[in-house]
Amino acid sequence: MSGELEAGALGSVGGLSKGAGDGDMSGDPCRNCGTVVTGRFCGNCGQLAQTFHRPIWSLASEVLGDFLSLDGRVMRTLPSLMLRPGRVTREYLTGKRQRFVPPFRLYLLTSFIYFLMLFAYGDSQGWFDIRYANQGSVPVTVDTEPPEGVTQEDMDAAMDQAQQALDDAGVPVDLEVVGNLEGVPGAGDDSGEGFDPGNLANSEHTELFRDDGRVNRDGILGQVRDSDTLSDDAKGFLEMVIGHAADAYENQGMFFASVQNWAPRIALALTPAMILLLTIVYPFSKRIYIYDHVIVSLHFQSWYYILLSVAFLFFWVGLDWFVFVLFIAPPIYIYRMLREVYSSGRVLSLLRTGFILFSLTLMLQIFFVILIIVGAFEVTPVVGGLS
Repeated sequence: MSGELEAGALGSVGGLSKGAGDGDMSGDPCRNCGTVVTGRFCGNCGQLAQTFHRPIWSLASEVLGDFLSLDGRVMRTLPSLMLRPGRVTREYLTGKRQRFVPPFRLYLLTSFIYFLMLFAYGDSQGWFDIRYANQGSVPVTVDTEPPEGVTQEDMDAAMDQAQQALDDAGVPVDLEVVGNLEGVPGAGDDSGEGFDPGNLANSEHTELFRDDGRVNRDGILGQVRDSDTLSDDAKGFLEMVIGHAADAYENQGMFFASVQNWAPRIALALTPAMILLLTIVYPFSKRIYIYDHVIVSLHFQSWYYILLSVAFLFFWVGLDWFVFVLFIAPPIYIYRMLREVYSSGRVLSLLRTGFILFSLTLMLQIFFVILIIVGAFEVTPVVGGLS
């Protein structure tokens, strides 16, 4: 058995430097059905007639070649897609597909570039910086006594190490150990620094934030709980919403990380939304199929992702005037695309463009709200008093 393992290992090492050329099996029997192969694929079962037991450099060059082979189709697809609305879509639907990048692959490529540019630009502008409520040093009180068997000196040393770790990580937190809650700001003591939720609930105005920059949860929730106009179910729902909103505000780094994670997923919903809108504006045409709407939707979103990616490049170098292009280009593009792909008249194309733009704007706002809600509900409060 050990001899077989050694032989296999030596054969693998040998594959790094020599092997069966390019792996072409033309003229040999197909390894799946036994039919003699005359081309790249078996004429009987369709299996790729190629062996992968060959040098790793050959495999790597083949993968690179397959990737670079997209260049020709990309160069035939992108200029026409960007500058001639509907032309690529119409030719693709009429059967001229080999020369263009497949629509779904194009959509995945452009969406990847868009979100890459979005988050790169956002990071450069400080949109996703890990920061907390007051943008400064947050005092965090730890109400604890040393555990049994632990001296106060050991407790102080452990807290010093924790503070040093927070400082090294750049987290704006100042730890302070207290033996009880008396004297802690916001704990409801008699020193005048705390607050009474009942009094705040009955006042005409409740401060949203505490002195340390954190959300005044007790004051806000006190008003909710003491309300005479809300049912118990409504109060419970509002308490949950307020809690998650406060967590998201006080833990913004985690919130933005969740938003970055969910944004590409929620953006996928725009494709069926666009397909639905096209189905609505072309309800009874026998020459138009759902498949046509799918291709139109994928091409339009790919175009828009490219436009937004280019916009981030302009904004990056300070050319903010490009924002006007973002407002003007979409209606013009949709109008020209409908005219080109569906052969619609001018007036009907104009009306359909207005309906699609209005509906897409409304859906984008809904998707944005969903994104914020999902991001906020995924935030886990930071232990130690930040939330």
